[in-house]
Amino acid sequence: MQGRLLGRGGLPFAMALALVILAFASGESRALNGGVQEEAGSGAGERTFDARTSRVEPTKEQREAASRLLRKAGAGTRMAWDRRFGTPHTIYPARGTLTGPREGTPAEIARSWIRENRALFGLAAGDVDDLNVTQSHGLSTGTRIISFAQTFDGVEAVHGGSMTVVVRKDGSVESYAGQSARHGELSGGWELSGAQALERVAGRLAGATAFAAEAVGEQAGYTQFARGDFAAGSYVRKAVFVTGEGALPAYQVLFIEKLDRAWDVMVDARTGEILFRDSLVDHSRAEGTVYENFPGDAGSGGQPVIKSFEPTPQSPSGYVDPTGLAGLDGPTTLGNNANSYANWSNFLVPADQAPRPVSPLSHFNYSFSDHWGRSGCQAVPPSYAQDLEPAATNLFYHHNRIHDEFYRLGFTETGDNFQVNNYGRDSGGGDPILGLVQAGAATGGAPLYTGRDNAYMLTLPDGIPPWSGMFLWEPINDAFEGPCRDGDFDASVIEHEYAHGLTNRYVSAEDNALGTHQSGSMGEGWGDWYALNYLHREGLYGKSVVGEYVTGNPARGIRNWSYGKNPTTYADIGYDIVGPEVHADGEIWTAILWDYRQALVAAFGQARGAEIAQRTITDAMPRSPANPSFLDMRDAIALAIDDRYHDSSSYERIFDVFWTEFARRGAGFHARTAGGDDLDPTPAFDHPNGSRNGTLVGRVVNAATGEPVADARVMLGRFEARVSPLRTTGSGGGFSAPVVAGTYPVTIQARGFGSRTFENVRVRAGETTSLRFPLSPNLASGANGAKVVSATSPNARALIDDTEASTWTSRRRGNAVIELARPAEITSVRVSAYTTSRFEALRDFTLQVSTDGSVWRNALIEKEAFAYRKPRPVAPDVHYKTFRLENPTRAKFVRFYTDAPMGETKARVQAAELQVFSGTVKDVEPLPPPPPDPPYEDEGTIAFGTPVGDATSGGVTAVDFQTNCTFPPATQGSDGWVTRLPESFGDGLHQVSVKGTSPAPHDLDLYFYSADCELTGSAASAAADESGTIPSGTRYVLTHLWLGAGESFELRATDAR
Repeated sequence: MQGRLLGRGGLPFAMALALVILAFASGESRALNGGVQEEAGSGAGERTFDARTSRVEPTKEQREAASRLLRKAGAGTRMAWDRRFGTPHTIYPARGTLTGPREGTPAEIARSWIRENRALFGLAAGDVDDLNVTQSHGLSTGTRIISFAQTFDGVEAVHGGSMTVVVRKDGSVESYAGQSARHGELSGGWELSGAQALERVAGRLAGATAFAAEAVGEQAGYTQFARGDFAAGSYVRKAVFVTGEGALPAYQVLFIEKLDRAWDVMVDARTGEILFRDSLVDHSRAEGTVYENFPGDAGSGGQPVIKSFEPTPQSPSGYVDPTGLAGLDGPTTLGNNANSYANWSNFLVPADQAPRPVSPLSHFNYSFSDHWGRSGCQAVPPSYAQDLEPAATNLFYHHNRIHDEFYRLGFTETGDNFQVNNYGRDSGGGDPILGLVQAGAATGGAPLYTGRDNAYMLTLPDGIPPWSGMFLWEPINDAFEGPCRDGDFDASVIEHEYAHGLTNRYVSAEDNALGTHQSGSMGEGWGDWYALNYLHREGLYGKSVVGEYVTGNPARGIRNWSYGKNPTTYADIGYDIVGPEVHADGEIWTAILWDYRQALVAAFGQARGAEIAQRTITDAMPRSPANPSFLDMRDAIALAIDDRYHDSSSYERIFDVFWTEFARRGAGFHARTAGGDDLDPTPAFDHPNGSRNGTLVGRVVNAATGEPVADARVMLGRFEARVSPLRTTGSGGGFSAPVVAGTYPVTIQARGFGSRTFENVRVRAGETTSLRFPLSPNLASGANGAKVVSATSPNARALIDDTEASTWTSRRRGNAVIELARPAEITSVRVSAYTTSRFEALRDFTLQVSTDGSVWRNALIEKEAFAYRKPRPVAPDVHYKTFRLENPTRAKFVRFYTDAPMGETKARVQAAELQVFSGTVKDVEPLPPPPPDPPYEDEGTIAFGTPVGDATSGGVTAVDFQTNCTFPPATQGSDGWVTRLPESFGDGLHQVSVKGTSPAPHDLDLYFYSADCELTGSAASAAADESGTIPSGTRYVLTHLWLGAGESFELRATDAR
């Protein structure tokens, strides 16, 4: 679901194919220094199936045309290619515009420019004439965003075939973004009907082979079909699906099955085959009555205030006019922009429409008594019902307020915003946001709690109402231990959710714009940023915390940190204990934008600084490509700054602030990424103005020998697990890098030395900072010769591999005995409780020492060594900590006890790393690294899918395997396949991927099990195929077929070292 604040969530209305940037022709790519790049798909996004997998090269004529355009446009112009079509993906100038001023309307100028460059796009003259204008959206600068759709026999292409040209106020062409196809003819006609296409989708995605589609009307250009046994009605329209080989007649089907399964599907109108599939769903949280922030906040937003619902410049009919005609006040929380009501029966589908506040005089003044909180989450009888009126009023107010805020920033009718009446400014309309108050209150509680402690936004195409559900919040022991709160009263959660609607419709020319990992992470990050921007801009809140009210945590809310203390950078994608995940990695994007905003506020004051930030961040969205990376959006923001402020006396200062803050977070001038699904981008901390940079020069040495340490990973940040290093040391232990002036933590991780963070490394502009970084040998490192002598649970070697990327799963009071690399006087130990299961993270431990392995004595007894603040443990709670021995102790062996986990109901305990140091040991050097394990492969065929369950609830093979714990299970190949891995693959440092081999739609998921058949983790999304890190302690992998039949697969496990 769009913007889910917790757990697995999807992305907006359609996720497109991931793009990977590669060098064009020969030589090194220099995107920001001028030249051509090539975008190459890395495969489907996490929730996307796309049949377009073949690589299409630009023709000789296109390459020649590209060279001509680049020479004409000027130095620094960048171009990237789309590998699916062999056509330009983006064309951006370094600054300014691609052309000089031109005469004509913006649409005429845009079409004329495409016609002039049709050789570049591979188009015929008639193709340009046939382009339909799908959007003509004006920014307040006078710049116009003109979007076209390619047409074939009068039918528009969908999920491809879009071309966006940005035209400045003076008629100059600024930039281009698109995913267009070269000239080609339509292959055949629409042999199937729209109803038949819908029936094919229902059969394949929901197993509803008997479903008979019944058309009931038309809406926003779609034929609407009755819901049948599904959660809501479906929508179908005739379309064209473009490929690198030609154009196919198709139908676009918006299929809403139930709960969190809704799809945007392209169906071949000749064969019924699925060409493209993407989730329509996303998730997150809630708010109150009207409280500008949340009830009880110590700031000015914590007390109830009366807010006018009368007309505003952005809402000329006011908030409660249900017709959208100015001046007609209605009796309930229903208006042109929003429709809010209780949705107690379920938490995902807008089914109830009532109860809702009713006031004949349109005076929605209710007192909030917090019955849910004061009753201790009493569900029967429903205490929450007594606060329905203030909750619905609060949610309704904020939805209208945010509508007006975003409208002022450019999300207007032509930007496909949410309104019943578009006042003749656009052909859409009929789509106010539906606010589901206390969503799922009656059905989402105990025992499953599926409708608690979250919120979400589901965004459909322009003309079809989106909806956002606000949940009740309830403590769940060892899962989410927050207070009893009504999410309808937390303004930060409400705005986070609404912002998903903005980004799902406003980023690029298409609705499927956030389908890759980086773009999906930005979707989450934007939500947090707009919420905090509102609260600070209006002087309502002094913190940078999202979700304080619903979580009860004033220090960091629902996130890992307050954004004022977030230490992450672009290099940290995938750093979190949950691994690569859009909410965790979205915090990185928010942190970058928050620094940018706060630096502008420091330079220009709160009002003007906030205005510059919100304008440029929002202006960047429609000029970006679909599925942008962090760096795509960085470049789009730079263009927005140039567009809006090029004639301002503050222009250079704004640009300097922009580049400084992006550089300090690793998204600097020379940062690189292979595309939106790149989990290992190349960070850079440099400013394009070289005078703003200093040079960081370092030499990493062995503190025990003074010898250089080669192949050490150097990070400008605090984390090392799954983090992209800025540099890796050479044979002499040295490294250097240009770094924008600032103060940084430097973390260095190396075999045999573990990880160490050096604080407060200061780099000055124009100067070279030369430092020596001594690393003490880790006596408990396997690389130095340390060995696990015994352990109460397998895979204890994860403790001695010098990284917290792997974890050891033990039990309460379990232990591991380690023979150190050599006897020494121990002075300190460094421990990490990094975990794959939050409440199984190590809390208490004991360290014993021995000189002979027989006689032991306690060296450390640490109660609450690692602790957390409710509602749950997060990454900084379990990150490395150093524990110093009060009396240094000589030892050859150590025994490490995992005394207790953080969760009181948990039987297992996870620890990631034990590093042992001495201040006196000499001459310890790492041994040569062992060769990596050879890949392990398996293949098979799974007979049928289980779309009504998963591998843990309803999967035939899974239930058999978990119940009987025999390999292979008797039901091998039914709806799952169990693979037994080599024992060494359970160390947390191996990866696995599974791919279906048939072209038919399928959905494979991975579930991991220990030697005793206990679940250790999963990689289960809506993607057709799956990949992920094998959790520590894993011996078996279950490949589960969620969707499909007779699906053959290939599984490959590899050593990540």
